[in-house]
Amino acid sequence: MRNTLVLFACFFLVACGSDRTRPGNHGGSNADGSFSGDGGIASGDGCSDQAKLVYVVDENNTFSSFKPDTLTLTDIGTLKCPAQFGATPFSMSVDRTATAWVLYNSGEVFKVNTQTLACSKTSFAQSNGFVNFGMGFVANMAGATDDTLFVAGGQPMTGLGTANATLATLDVSSLNVTTIGQINGWPELTGTGDAKLWGFFPDATNPRVSQLDKMSGQEGKSYPLASLSGQPMAWAFAFWGGDFWIFLQRSSDSNTHVYHLKSSDGSVSDVIDATGRTIVGAGVSTCAPITIG
Repeated sequence: MRNTLVLFACFFLVACGSDRTRPGNHGGSNADGSFSGDGGIASGDGCSDQAKLVYVVDENNTFSSFKPDTLTLTDIGTLKCPAQFGATPFSMSVDRTATAWVLYNSGEVFKVNTQTLACSKTSFAQSNGFVNFGMGFVANMAGATDDTLFVAGGQPMTGLGTANATLATLDVSSLNVTTIGQINGWPELTGTGDAKLWGFFPDATNPRVSQLDKMSGQEGKSYPLASLSGQPMAWAFAFWGGDFWIFLQRSSDSNTHVYHLKSSDGSVSDVIDATGRTIVGAGVSTCAPITIG
């Protein structure tokens, strides 16, 4: 997710960001129109190995997988979704078939095969005033194989601290938005296989990760992140293995840093300080492990 003071300034100039040397493996294709997401062999929970990874996308459309246990970023290829007016990715989530749902800053949502990067534009039409938003799939019950896509946002931001987001659900069949309530801030979201919804709130003075009530949007358990204070420029967020993974670039940073937030004690580590890219979206399905070991 990008601060739209920056996003929309470059949006109407067609291109955002500059080329960077990126670590990882390059390649991939856009030839396959399939969205089965069935790469790898499904385990007893019905999830493929691909569905258990974190995926990220940067401002230049580079799409990558991320393995938190080995801190490995592997480039899959470049997204070529036919977004309007040179729009760029804004946010992302991933479902249990390892299909990425990618929101562009134009308000368009595409479904992307995470193996081939083939794009399929959805009929999402900026429902109920939702144009830019964070999003995350959350299991409907602990251990359930069905889930719900939660979104938090609204009209394009004019700057952090000037607007609060609206929490809602996005029906993946009808693509209709159902409003839940207001949130104090504008978070990126992630969900878990044990039916919990979490938000990362980037903020110059009060950054935090908080559990959100799925019925009201109220904040519950919270991890203050004073060490991540500073003006945020791009951010993304994912849960994996019982912990949280924050992708953040502040105005003082030349690229995105990856931070590991341990849920056990709230400690934060800067585990990758030179990604060589500006990450604007991260997605993980409810197939991701809740604990390790």
